[in-house]
Amino acid sequence: MTTTTSNTQRPKSKWGLILKIIVTVASAIAGIFGISACGN
Repeated sequence: MTTTTSNTQRPKSKWGLILKIIVTVASAIAGIFGISACGN
């Protein structure tokens, strides 16, 4: 039972990492677009 719980926890942390990366990239893109919009 302990092995199955550890196996199910690993993908969750992976998705958490992926979500963090997506949020970081999205915020960076939003910042770039915001700066370019202010420049125009």
